[in-house]
Amino acid sequence: MTAIELLAVSARTVTFAAFSRQSKYFLKDTLDWRVVDAASGDTVAKGQTAKTVFSVFGLEPASDYRLEIGDEGLAFNTTSEARFADITEFGATPESPNNAAAIQNALDTLPAGSTLFFGAGVWSTGPLFLKSGITLYLAEDAVLYGIADRDQYPILPARHDDGRVLGTWEGVAEPCYASVITAIDQKNITITGPGRIDAGGDRGDWWTWHKETRNGARRARTLFLSGCENITVTGPTICNSPAWMVHPVFTENMLVADVKIESDPDSPNTDGFDPECCTNVVMRGIHFSVGDDCIAIKAGKRDPKGGLDGPTRNIWIENCFMERGHGGVVVGSEMSGSVSNVTVARCEMRDTDRGFRVKTRRGRGGFVSQILMEDCEMDNVVSPFVMNAFYFCDSDGKSDYVQSRDPDAVSDVTPRMSDITMRRVVARNVHTSAAAFYGLPEMPIENVTIEDYTVSYAPHAIAQPPVMACQIDPVRHAGIIAENASVTATNVVFEREASVEPFYQQALLRYCDEYARDYEAYKGGPLCYEDGCLYRGLIALYETTGEKRWFDHLVRLVSAQVDENGVMAGYVLEDFNIDNVLSGRALVWLARNSEDQRYKKAADTLVEQLKKHPRTKEGPHWHKHRYPEQVWLDGLYMGLPFKLEYGLAFDVPHLIEEAADELLAGLDVTYDPESRLYRHAYDSARVQPWADSQTGQAPAHWSRAIGWAAMALVDIIENLPDGEKRNRLIARWAALAGQLGGMTTADGRWLQVTDKPEMGGNYAESSATAMFAYAYMKSRRLGLAGVDAAIGDQAFETLVRKAFETDESGRRVLGKIVCVAGLGAFGGVIRDGTPGYYLTEAIRADDIKGVGPFMMGFAEVLAESRAAGLVAEGKSRAVA
Repeated sequence: MTAIELLAVSARTVTFAAFSRQSKYFLKDTLDWRVVDAASGDTVAKGQTAKTVFSVFGLEPASDYRLEIGDEGLAFNTTSEARFADITEFGATPESPNNAAAIQNALDTLPAGSTLFFGAGVWSTGPLFLKSGITLYLAEDAVLYGIADRDQYPILPARHDDGRVLGTWEGVAEPCYASVITAIDQKNITITGPGRIDAGGDRGDWWTWHKETRNGARRARTLFLSGCENITVTGPTICNSPAWMVHPVFTENMLVADVKIESDPDSPNTDGFDPECCTNVVMRGIHFSVGDDCIAIKAGKRDPKGGLDGPTRNIWIENCFMERGHGGVVVGSEMSGSVSNVTVARCEMRDTDRGFRVKTRRGRGGFVSQILMEDCEMDNVVSPFVMNAFYFCDSDGKSDYVQSRDPDAVSDVTPRMSDITMRRVVARNVHTSAAAFYGLPEMPIENVTIEDYTVSYAPHAIAQPPVMACQIDPVRHAGIIAENASVTATNVVFEREASVEPFYQQALLRYCDEYARDYEAYKGGPLCYEDGCLYRGLIALYETTGEKRWFDHLVRLVSAQVDENGVMAGYVLEDFNIDNVLSGRALVWLARNSEDQRYKKAADTLVEQLKKHPRTKEGPHWHKHRYPEQVWLDGLYMGLPFKLEYGLAFDVPHLIEEAADELLAGLDVTYDPESRLYRHAYDSARVQPWADSQTGQAPAHWSRAIGWAAMALVDIIENLPDGEKRNRLIARWAALAGQLGGMTTADGRWLQVTDKPEMGGNYAESSATAMFAYAYMKSRRLGLAGVDAAIGDQAFETLVRKAFETDESGRRVLGKIVCVAGLGAFGGVIRDGTPGYYLTEAIRADDIKGVGPFMMGFAEVLAESRAAGLVAEGKSRAVA
């Protein structure tokens, strides 16, 4: 086989796999590629790819090209095109609240062989019904955006007029809402381009009734195909589904490649790709991050309502990356029509509950056979390889009939599993067992082969059942479990030695190191608080670990902003910007821990600023010269810990007292007794449009603002001498910590708008969660009574498990960080401070305002592990 494979080609796009036999989802090295015109030799497109499977967009129809990667090349030609139509020609606009009628008119009008193009913009729509021979082309920054109004979604009946199954739910014929993209009995359809299909699962009420019906119908999917042939999907991101994401039923010859399928990790039943009663389905280079199984291969279910009753066979899953899902690749539990000939090759699974899983039970019938998994890697998968004939699904799932270990009579409802092979697989940081097979006594699992399997175990693992069934003992670090199963295993290696660091700590240390290594000054060089967040994280990691790399990163970065005379890049004292003072904490620390005089000189300049910095009549400094008479919670963290630490380091007692007094005063003016939280800001003059005329306070509780205050509290408490003021600050923090502890999401995070869980679009925000986690966990180290540090433990654990994403280069990034939020006019925008405003600000992965506090929280985790001697023993708390 050549190094380059042509996977799919349309009139204007093409998808390749490069060196796929030697790589998994990500290539070992980034590759440069170019596409040249075959006739002229001119370069028409070029770029780089870190992924094995990648696409090229913007080509011309019916043209001859050649892809070149180093010495490798592949000639190809794009298909002809009957017509190229921009959706705006049919009256669709990004401003329309629902473009469904215009888009459907285009789909019904265009001849077969046409391309319907969506340019950049958000195209709101209800369900669309695709027609044979049409290509949907979503440009970069184009979003097909499912509307929230469920009343605009037609309901598909359970069956066609001729009795064939149409609407389905978990393998049963049931009415269901049409999906944003629906195709019924159509052929030769292509969906391509780098845009997004956002089905709006979080916008309506879809996720609140996940096992129920509304108007007698089940939830919509994102892409639902019934009775279709020759379907190709390449390039887009498919996200935010009401239920399953991609659900082909009775469909033949389907290719999905170079696609990202994602949904909120807490969204219910948002499986990624569920082929059901399908034949010849190919998945190549798909990145999954979903709220349920990444891939669930199904074949209907016996049920009084009638099941789909058809086989699923010939499924190829290659070079895919699955993270966070309940299962990586799952067969069942709806498999009554039988599943056979499934290949899973060169895939990666990370942080999924199961790796490869077959789940069934008595009453299903059907068989699962001819399954091959090879050349795959798993990391932090609870149970990597599982076959379970006692799956406790459905209302009778825990009945004696399903769960009895006594043999039952064999009949057509007895499920069968056989001919399963797993070879050349590596599973790292396994929790329960290397593999677990639980067959029926009346129908054992037959002919399971395991070859060349390497297993290592997660040091922090907690014993739990390896499968979802009754009468299963919890296990931890077990080998291969086989009950009523014939298993042949050769060359299986168990690596049980503990690591120097628990695995997740190794991964996070590497993440922090690479982040600091590649960090570029947030504002291009001038001193700013964003850089100061990183400096705080580096100092915390150095003080905890003693590793020189953190010190070296700090010196390199700070020295680039402060010259040998102590002059700070871009700094203007007269701006009276309290944000600029945060980086001064690194200057004080470096002045105490190095002999370079530049740091003390620069810190002295900041002290001079604070001497002259205007104050409100209540005592705290103005936030900035351009924000007169205003106290923002952000500013309490930016300026006051610096003032205290400078005073302690250089024996300036009045600065120590001022820091405590101003923190207490700042908290007083922003405190809201009704919510027992703090408002984002306070206007002493009561003239700002956002300020309450009576209290002077801003209208909302923004979690990151409160997070700044929480970090200011614990950092000042840490260094403030014992006395009445320190006691008052401890009481303030204990009260706030108690209130915040009851306001988390179910998994222990905090929302962008702290006290508005019912507000549409509110989300678990990572920077605030990291800040609070740090403050809670630091309280344990400081011995602060009345603060439950376990709340911080859970928040940090959830960030590690759920907030990290993988970017296009394969690098892990901390997601769901709001970029910025403020008050008043800025950049032509009026920031009115209402709760809704905070949900309009952009979200950016790996923003330093989240990563810095995350590093600080991680340092607290490391400090506790080392204090308890857990690292040396290869143990840790359950954080993964």
